[in-house]
Order: sequence, then structure tokens, then C-alpha cells
Amino acid sequence: MKNLKIIIPIFLILVITLVTFYPCLKNSFTNWDDDAYVIENKAIRSITLTNLKTISTSFFVAHYQPVTIFSYLLEYHFFKLNPFNYHLTNLILHLFNCLLVFWIIYLLTASAPIAGLTVILFGIHPMQVESVAWISERKNLLYTFFYLGAMISYLYYLRKDKRLKYYFLCLGLFILALLSKSVAFTLPLVLLLLDYFTSRKITIAVLIEKIPFLFLSLIFGLVALWGSFLSTVTYDKISYSLFTKLTGASSDIIFYLNKLFLPFKLSVLYSYPEIKHNPVYLYYFVLVIILFAAVIFSKQYSKKVILGSGIFLLTIFPAIRFLALDDMLVADRYVYLPAIGIFYLIAEGLIWLWKRQTRYSRLFRIFLVSALALVIVLLSFFTWQRCQVWKDSLSLWNNVLENYPDIAKAHVNRGEFFLGMAEYDKARSDFITALSLDYHCCEAYFNLAILSDTLGDDNEAIKWANRALRVDPAYLKTHALLIVLYGKTGRHSAVVVMCKNLIKIKPDSVEAYANLCSAYGNLGNYQEAIACGRKAVGIDPHSALAHLNLSVAYFYTQQYDLAVQHYNEAVKLGYKVSPEYVAVLKKCKI
Repeated sequence: MKNLKIIIPIFLILVITLVTFYPCLKNSFTNWDDDAYVIENKAIRSITLTNLKTISTSFFVAHYQPVTIFSYLLEYHFFKLNPFNYHLTNLILHLFNCLLVFWIIYLLTASAPIAGLTVILFGIHPMQVESVAWISERKNLLYTFFYLGAMISYLYYLRKDKRLKYYFLCLGLFILALLSKSVAFTLPLVLLLLDYFTSRKITIAVLIEKIPFLFLSLIFGLVALWGSFLSTVTYDKISYSLFTKLTGASSDIIFYLNKLFLPFKLSVLYSYPEIKHNPVYLYYFVLVIILFAAVIFSKQYSKKVILGSGIFLLTIFPAIRFLALDDMLVADRYVYLPAIGIFYLIAEGLIWLWKRQTRYSRLFRIFLVSALALVIVLLSFFTWQRCQVWKDSLSLWNNVLENYPDIAKAHVNRGEFFLGMAEYDKARSDFITALSLDYHCCEAYFNLAILSDTLGDDNEAIKWANRALRVDPAYLKTHALLIVLYGKTGRHSAVVVMCKNLIKIKPDSVEAYANLCSAYGNLGNYQEAIACGRKAVGIDPHSALAHLNLSVAYFYTQQYDLAVQHYNEAVKLGYKVSPEYVAVLKKCKI
């Protein structure tokens, strides 16, 4: 009977969550990283040792996340590019996370109502949509799953006389969380928070116990920083004082709290406000200080406020930007796990109100239940609507621009959608608008170059691409585009210069060496062409372009056997070679 009192509410909560997020299952891919993670990701095309090595040793979209990419590999193996299955996986992971949240809160409070209220808010809140409806945010769901599992294992470790199997299970799940998303490095601090809440005395032995966790946190924290460095992520170059940075961080905290209680005008991108000389940030800083003092003061009466606030603050910490990214300040997805702390406090508050005995207790409880039911209905409705915003790229960026029309990045991304749909006038309009909002928007210049190239105007394309290069000399796509454009227009010396510049930025660029091979060949420098072609093949033996260009270089130096060998390899790798070249090769081989 006792089990039924737990199982039935959990079942109802999962059903409500499933129904609320059902529209996600009808959504397609978007052009917001889904191309990089899934659609154009060669590493997930087949389960081979080469791909497994690539997944295990590479950064994807500036993140080291092999477990996440491996999940895409399995999905592609069974379902190819059917978006339904990717969305279904995300939704299933969210439902599992709901179960784990219930488990943790129940272990901490022994109260099914508190656990149930926490989970229903976690399950259906509109701010969770970004993590669930966005295929590329699989990493958030996966790291949360393993992170929560590690917390549960640790609680059993504390309860079961410090049995080592729970300790090592916790450590193993922590590693999986880190391999899903590096922000999991906050777990050691959360474990110390659990020690405090369960009245475990913090001794030297307890701290030593955390050393393996802290070591892993340090390693993966450094890996995350290295990934950002390699991706040439840029930060706001304005020099801020420490106090200004603290006020900016306070603003982030207030933003997330505000959106959790008033989830309106949600967006995948938010406007980027200037921090310096903005008086409103001072108010945010004062408000955070007051809230922090209130949390500390609550210690006299209960540890519950510190537990909830601690979970929120410790897990939101990686998302608090002391140096804001150029095009991003806050995001809904960053609060997916931290929100548990706030929802737990709300649940504790509601149960406290329910238990209060007053003259009008019965009437008050009716009102409380009615208000809660209304909130649940409204949250479910807003989440249902928000899921439909993620229907496709056009719907997503239209929603951003309806709420925040001054975001250049949103115009660029919508323009890219129009470009892909061959709606060239609309695409150009969005790119030009993006430049009017941000004259240094490299991606807008780059896409105008792509648009001009698509329309057959090579000179116009070169002009826009060079403007993009002046704005951001390290933008790899611009170098690659100019190499192609200069090659098309017969400017082979310029191709050599561009390839060498690309190699300076990315020494292992197989595309640079392959195109350098072609350019040297066109300039009659065949020995250099062969050297560059061999270098390209050495970097990536599976590059069809490298094998083809090397084949041509060998052909012109009359090394026909090698020319045929690399031609066959290029064909095997899927490169479509001109019939004329095939005929010449066959004749030479005879």
C-alpha cells in the first residue's frame, strides 16, 4: 500500500510530462548546431574503429563529450536521419531524469509529496524545453542523468555504512557525467553539501574521500577551457573591474530566478546588454547579497534552504559569466539541473503552508490545491507551446526575433534557413539586417559570400568573403570558401597564400593541404603538389579530395601506377571524378 502511494503519483507525473512534451516528437532538425552534431557529423556515419577513435579524442562544437556523440552514433546506425527518434531519445532521458529527481528528494526528505511537487515542476517547466526539444542539447540531459545517479549512489554510500561499492559507483557515474558534458565538475561540492545536510561531520577523512572527484573535476575543467581555446571562442574584450563582473554575475542569478518564477518571453537567444555603467546591475548585486544573507540566516531554523539554494548556486556556477561571450549571456538550458534546488524549496514551502493549522485551514487548503492545479495547467500549456517553437529553424528564429528583434545572430541563422530554401531575397535581407545591428558580424559577411557564390557572382562572393576575413582572420570557414573561390576563378597563387594561412591557424587541415596540392599542380610545381598531397593523405587517409588531387599530381609527373592507385582510392571513398579523367587514366594504365 505504501509503495502504491509512491508509484501512482510518479506514474501520473510521468504521464503529464510525456503529454506536455509530446509536440517535440513532431519536430525536425534545426540549423542551431544540429548540423554539426548530427546531420553533417561524419564521425557518426558508421560504427568503425576510426570513428570511435575520433569520437573519443576530438572536440565537437568546442566541447569534449564522447558519451553524447556516441549516443548519436548509435541512433544514426539504427535510424539514420529520422528526427523523430532523436527527439524520442531526448524525451525518454528527460523522463528518466524526473524519476531520479524524485528518488533523490525522497531519500533526502522521506516525503513523497515534497518529492512529487519537486518533480512535477522539474518535469513540465517551460525553461526545460530547450534541453529536451533541442537535439543538440542531448549532452545536458545525459550529464544530468549521470550526475543525479552519482548523487543517489553517494546518498546510499552514506546510508549503507560507507560501503565502497556505492562510492565507486558514484565515481563511475561522475566520470560518465563528465564525458557527457564537462560542467559536471561541480559534483564534489554538491557531495559536500549532501554531507552537511545529512549532518555528517566534515573531517580530514571526508575531504580526502573527495580527492578523486576533485582531481577529475580539475582535469575536465582544463579540458573544457582547452576546447574553448581551440574553437576560437571570443570573449568580451572590454576590461571590467572585479566589482563590475560581480554585478554582472548577480544579474545572471536574478535572470534565472525571474524566468523560473515568471517564464515569459523565453528565447534560445537573449539580448546582450552592456554591463559597464548600467545602474540596474547594482540593484541586482544588492538583491543577491540580501538573498544570500537570508539563506545564511535560515541556518538557525533549518538546513533545507541551504540545501535548495546550494544545489541551485553550485550547479549554476559554470553558467555564471564573469566574462560574457560576445553573442551569449544567459540560456534556458543552463538552468535544467540547477532548477531542482529552487523547485525543492517551492515544494518545501507548499507543504509547510499545507500543514499550518489556522482557523481557516480547510478553506486555505482548498485555495492552495486550486492554485497549484492552475499553475500546473498553465506551465504545461506554456511548455506545450514552447515545444512547437522548436518545430523547425524558421519557427525557432521567428520566435527569437518576435521577442528580441535586435539580435544579429538570430537574423543570420534565419537567413541561413532562407538560403537553404533558395529564398535568396529573404536571406539577403536578414544578412544585411544583421550587419546593421552588428557591423562586425563575421557570419553575416560569410553568408553574403555564400549567397553571391550560389547566384554565380564569384567576384562579389570574394569581396564579401574578404570582409569576413578582415573581421575575423581566424574564421576557418572563410579561408575554406576563399580557397574554393580563388580556385574557381583561376587565381592559383592566391589559393596557395590562403592555404598557407589556413595551415598556420589549423596545422592539421587536410583541406588546406589537399587544395595546396591542386594549386601547386595548376602552377606547374608538381613536386610541391605531390608533397602536399602526400601530407594531406597522411593527415586523413579517408579524404577523397586528398587522394584525387594527389592522383592528378602523379598523373602529370607520369607516375601512372600511383595516379591510378589514388584515383581508385578516391572513388572507393565516394568521390565522383570527371569521365574525361577516368578515360585518360584507363588509357595510361593500358
